[in-house]
Amino acid sequence: MARPAVKETLYLVYLDRYHSGDEIFINNLAQQMHQAPAGDPLCLLVHGSGEKVERTLESQGFFPERTGGVLDVTEPEQVRLVERAVRETNQKVVAMLTDEVVPAVGIQGVDRNLLQLKDGAVTARKAGWVEALLKQRVVPVVSALVRHPEEGRVREVAAADALVALAQSFDALAPRAVFFTTGTQPGLADATGIRDAVSLDALPDDGPLPEPNAVRQIVGNGVPGLITTLEGLFADPGPAGTQVQP
Repeated sequence: MARPAVKETLYLVYLDRYHSGDEIFINNLAQQMHQAPAGDPLCLLVHGSGEKVERTLESQGFFPERTGGVLDVTEPEQVRLVERAVRETNQKVVAMLTDEVVPAVGIQGVDRNLLQLKDGAVTARKAGWVEALLKQRVVPVVSALVRHPEEGRVREVAAADALVALAQSFDALAPRAVFFTTGTQPGLADATGIRDAVSLDALPDDGPLPEPNAVRQIVGNGVPGLITTLEGLFADPGPAGTQVQP
């Protein structure tokens, strides 16, 4: 089983739609963080809108599709509903971490223009204040919200794009993306056990990964990945699972 080095490595935890909406999972994540040595491993959580907002929109007669991981909404009321859902998800995750005495700070991507959108690309600039939180062993929980430069309103972008932008901003911390499976095995398994590594070409579409395309997007943009479970992320002596190679 692969055990990436943890020293000076920032683990950018990708909270996919399935896991971000699972309160039991988030509570377990908070408990694991509480039980681990303070700030070890060094983590930053990234999320977008979860499945709840889709049900909310459907209840009001809206049935938008997801394009690139983002709900395709244009009407002002739908856009506001998505933004509110992302903010509420952020607040809930932070509250559950705080309940377990985990030092955490909720950050909307629009805060201090952390995430920006230009020519369709997401970037993260002026992130020194977030790095300062990390050095204090505080867990930042970052939402994929940006201010659209043409529309002049807050929009959700793909959480995968937000994570890549943050990884590029924190390049000195040797960032590694973390993807959780829906199974009990800390990684992808075959007949011989947990696989040490898997290439993007061999990544299964019908396996235990809720959003394999997000994994392809992130790793394909140069961010090393680790497929694991909560137990694998907080394993001793360090995070363990299946490494994802470009």
